[in-house]
Amino acid sequence: MNEQEFKNTVAGKIAYYRKKAGLTQGQLAEVLSYSDKSVSKWERGDGLPDAYVLYKIADYFGVTVNDLISESDPVKADKTKERRRFVPVLSVGLAWLTASVVFFLLKVLVPTLPKEWLSFIYAIPVSFIIATVFSTLWFDLLARCVSVSGIIWGVFVSVLLTFPIAKVLYLIIICAVFQIIVILWFVMRYRTKSK
Repeated sequence: MNEQEFKNTVAGKIAYYRKKAGLTQGQLAEVLSYSDKSVSKWERGDGLPDAYVLYKIADYFGVTVNDLISESDPVKADKTKERRRFVPVLSVGLAWLTASVVFFLLKVLVPTLPKEWLSFIYAIPVSFIIATVFSTLWFDLLARCVSVSGIIWGVFVSVLLTFPIAKVLYLIIICAVFQIIVILWFVMRYRTKSK
């Protein structure tokens, strides 16, 4: 592939993902802190964004830089994005399947155990830990914030139901402080990322 073919490939991919997201050239330019003339130039194949801008474009559209620069069909890259949604759901489902197996085994092997249903409660923070891993790999900051918050409150519910705690208010205050820290941290990350 020569230089002009490469420019045309990148131009087509940027235009494809921009239109798919329902953005105008001006809106994409605003996201990238560039002018709409720059985006127009890239989409015509008259120029290329630098490597960091390509990274920002790929990150914004939820694809890889390789998806933007390769000759592969962007529709196939969209199928990869669909898998990115399927794998986390399957992984969380596996955590709940494990909780079900543990519940069943406890019911059969130790029928007098009083709180065998806690296996499902413990699956809540485990599910959010799995969600945090995948949201860090593939999704945006909001998904990470929600999944980390789920860990905090899932652990809270697990501890609360496992141990008889007389000072529940203290536990709620501790979790609320962690929640505020998480929200502040993600707000700071969001502001840093959007600059």
